[in-house]
Amino acid sequence: MAALSSPASVALAALLAAGCTGSSNTLTVAGTVEIREVRLSPLASGRLFRLLKDEGDSVHVGDTVAVLEQPGLSALIEQRRALADAASTRTAEIRAAEADSQRIANDLARARVLALQGIASPQELERLQSAAAAAAARLQSVRASVRESQAARAGAEVTESIRDQLVLLSPADGIVLTRFAERGEVIAAGVPVVSVGLVRAPWIRAYVGERFVARLQTGQDVRLRVDGYPDTAFAGRISEIAPRAEFTPRAALTERERADLVFGIKVSTDDAGGRLKAGMPVQVEIPLLP
Repeated sequence: MAALSSPASVALAALLAAGCTGSSNTLTVAGTVEIREVRLSPLASGRLFRLLKDEGDSVHVGDTVAVLEQPGLSALIEQRRALADAASTRTAEIRAAEADSQRIANDLARARVLALQGIASPQELERLQSAAAAAAARLQSVRASVRESQAARAGAEVTESIRDQLVLLSPADGIVLTRFAERGEVIAAGVPVVSVGLVRAPWIRAYVGERFVARLQTGQDVRLRVDGYPDTAFAGRISEIAPRAEFTPRAALTERERADLVFGIKVSTDDAGGRLKAGMPVQVEIPLLP
């Protein structure tokens, strides 16, 4: 007994019947122009401070779309920069401490030799030992301060990178499609602020009947026709063929139901001078392989 078809199945079958036409060597199917959408999200949480682009605005690669802020971040960066700058001012102090420590160590070595010969007094030897210990401690303290300054420099770089993560840049040329936030809102990391449509990389979504899919292959050249440009055929190529049918009424199919099976295909094209708009219906003319 045949399975009952759902309304969606009937509509899809009707679409295929109306959209799949052509000769035995050329298949013409109906398709729709789509564009890729990129959602811009910050890598760190913050308050939306500036929104430089709004819905419908054009953007170019590298354009600043939005800027977020974190209270106190600028002051923290300046503090860590000041600590980091201390490292360069203490370079001379390190060299002086190293020279002092080396000189006293040499004096102590000579005094020990002279003490064994009975020339240097025990008091002189003890004084030099104390001076050498003090010089070594001073050198260790200066070196520790420099290491702390270097750690502060690394901390300043990390903090500055957080500020960079609060600036949203457009990854490509396109148009702002949707704004998800308003100025003053607190945005968590990973939450989109705007979406950008990559209008210069349109592609076509179409469906091919099961009986034709074996005569198609990826990379195959096709032609695109649009009602608004009846005398122009745009170039395209099949970039993807779905590995699974879109419509499967049930596991065991009758002959009639197998005719309703369709496979989605993706057709890539250039920007066609910006004439192919999202949502525009097109006719895809596909030369069938033997």
